[in-house]
Amino acid sequence: MLRNKLFHLLAAFVAVLIFASCNKEPNLIGLDLLPEGDRLNMSFIDTSTIIAYTVKEDSLRTDELSTNLIGYIDDPVFGKTLGSVYTHFNLPTLNFSFGTNPVADSVILTLVYNGIYGDSLSQHTFRVFELADTMSLGAAYYSNSAKATISNQVGVATFVPNLLIADSVDGEKVPPHLRIALSQEFSNRLINADATTLSSNNFFTDVFRGLYITADPVTSNGTGALLYFNLLEDWSKITVHYHNSTDTSRVSFPINANCARFNKYIHYYYVGASPELLQQFAGDTASGNNRIFMQAMAGAKVKLRMPYLKNIPENGKIAVNEAILIITDDEPDNVFAPPVQLAMRALDDTGAYLVLPDETIGSVYFGGRYVNNKEYRFRLTKYVQDRMSNPDAKDNGLMLLIAGSSLSGNRVVLKGPANTTGRMKLVIYYTLIE
Repeated sequence: MLRNKLFHLLAAFVAVLIFASCNKEPNLIGLDLLPEGDRLNMSFIDTSTIIAYTVKEDSLRTDELSTNLIGYIDDPVFGKTLGSVYTHFNLPTLNFSFGTNPVADSVILTLVYNGIYGDSLSQHTFRVFELADTMSLGAAYYSNSAKATISNQVGVATFVPNLLIADSVDGEKVPPHLRIALSQEFSNRLINADATTLSSNNFFTDVFRGLYITADPVTSNGTGALLYFNLLEDWSKITVHYHNSTDTSRVSFPINANCARFNKYIHYYYVGASPELLQQFAGDTASGNNRIFMQAMAGAKVKLRMPYLKNIPENGKIAVNEAILIITDDEPDNVFAPPVQLAMRALDDTGAYLVLPDETIGSVYFGGRYVNNKEYRFRLTKYVQDRMSNPDAKDNGLMLLIAGSSLSGNRVVLKGPANTTGRMKLVIYYTLIE
C-alpha cells in the first residue's frame, strides 16, 4: 500500500516536471481528473492554425433593458460612438389633477446613475426633446431604431458626472443622479393638460409621447464617456413643483417598467477608426492576424475558424484532455476598459448562434472572463474533440462576442493569431489512444 502511494506521488511529480519543461502555461482545471499514469503519456500542441478577423455586429434589441446608455465617446481606435435613449413617462395616478388654477414653478427630469464607461472627468452636454411619434410597450426596438422628435429642445444640461456622492433633496437622501430642468413651455403644457389626458396612461402617452435624451459630441479625440442610467429606479422620473389656488406641492411622473423605452446607438460609419479595423470590416481577413477588435453597442465582433483541427490526429485516434483558447488584450491599460466577460457561439448554416457543448457544463468551466489584467480564456475541450472525432462534419466557425453587448459600452483590442508579442493560441493537451 505504501509503495503504491509513493508511486502515485512520484508519477504526479514527474508529470508536473514534464508540463513545466514543455510549456509555461499554468495547470488547467480538468487535468487533475486523469489517472497519474495517463498524464505521463500526455502531449500538447499550441500551433494549430487560427483564422480570426473582425466583422460588424448586427443591430441588437435594446427595448426595456435594465440599464440605459447615454453619452458620446471619441475613441482613437473605434472612432465616434453615441448612445441615446427614448422613453415614456407615466402618470402619478389615474385621473390625476393639479387642482384649481395650477402654475408650474419648475419641472425637473432626474435620471439615476448606474455607472460610467470611459473618461470619468469628461464634461457632457445632454439635450432633451419631445417625441413626435408614438412608442408601444412590448414592441421590439433595436439599436438602429429611431423615432421622430419635435425640433425645439425641452431641456439641456452641461455637467461633469458625480456618481460617488449621494444627493440630498429636501433633506431626503437619494441615489446619485443627473438633474435636467425642463422648459417653461413644456411645463405649462404638462400642468394645463385636460382631464381626459390625465385620466389614463393610454390617453396621456397619446399627448405626451415620450422623451428623447441624447448627448453632444466631445471636442477631443480619446475623450468622452458613456453614462449608465437605471430608469427603473424610483428617482428616475419627472418631478413637477407647482402651486394652485389652495396649496404648494410637487408630484412625480415616473419612468418605470410600465414605460416603453429603448437605446439607440450610432457609430458614424467608423469614420476616423483604425485602418486595421476598417480593413477587416471591408473583408480583409488576413489583417486580423495581428490585431482584432471588439466593441459593444452593436459595434464589432470576431469571426474565428480553426480549419485544421481534424488533421491533428495524423496516425491514430487521440483523446483531448484539455483545450484552452487564450486571447490576450493588446491595450490592457487603456482608459476605455475591456469587457469583463466575452461570449462565444458556434454558427449554423444560416449564421444563427449555437451554444457550444463546453458551455453546457457551466459558465465557470467554459470561461470567457477577463483574467490577470491581460487575457481571456475559453475551455473548448468537447468542441475540439468533436471536430477531431467527426472530421467530415461541416464546420461554420465560431463567433466571439461581448457578453451583454446591448447594455454595455466596453470595447477591446486583442492580439491576433500571428501577433509577435502574445498571439492568440489554442493549447491542446491530448493522449494517444493505442
